[in-house]
Amino acid sequence: MNKAVRPSRPQTRRQRVEEKEQAIIAAARAVFGKNGFDKAKIAEIAKRAGVAEGTVYLYFENKNALLLAVATEFYDRLTHDAAEGIKSLPDTKSRLAFLARHHVERVAAEWPMLSTAMMPFKASDEYRQTEGYQLNRTYVEVFDQVIRDGINRGDIRTDVPLSVMRDIFYGGLEYGARTLRMRPDRADLDETVDQMMQILSVGMLVKPAAVDTDGGAADAVLDRLEKIATRL
Repeated sequence: MNKAVRPSRPQTRRQRVEEKEQAIIAAARAVFGKNGFDKAKIAEIAKRAGVAEGTVYLYFENKNALLLAVATEFYDRLTHDAAEGIKSLPDTKSRLAFLARHHVERVAAEWPMLSTAMMPFKASDEYRQTEGYQLNRTYVEVFDQVIRDGINRGDIRTDVPLSVMRDIFYGGLEYGARTLRMRPDRADLDETVDQMMQILSVGMLVKPAAVDTDGGAADAVLDRLEKIATRL
């Protein structure tokens, strides 16, 4: 005897509202990506989302608010995937390499939207009080925690402030992402990330202890070179 199939439970009003909001954001992301922010039309976004143009304005005050919603969703996914991606990785170096590739790949793919959405915030004298800052701060906390864990493991240098490491790490990676966007025929993602990580690792990771096979001669040479460098 076949069991009766239960009818699906109807959506609540809140679920319908959230579903429609997500449809509008997804449509906006596609239209912004195709046309750019300035040429994007609310009418086209509404059509792609399957709603009336007036409905878009019930959810978002204007096109700028819609752009911020697209950026917020991007950062939410970026942060979630970064945090999940490092969980199974065994050491600090592999975690940093994952974060580097993750950042360059995602940012390069969304560069036009991000540069338009985040630039007004970064240009503000009160950047720390903006929504853009909060989105970015939540995201880079994943990196910060990797560095703190690395320090506890003895993998990361303690003589360089975390904020400096963060700025160099993400600043360099964003330039790398921009290069990938500007020269897609000449820049390779894997090669770009690998080369940048070689440089970044030298500045952040603790150097492995060298095996002394010559009675400390190598250390003496290094000491002399450092003294010369300080006089230059």
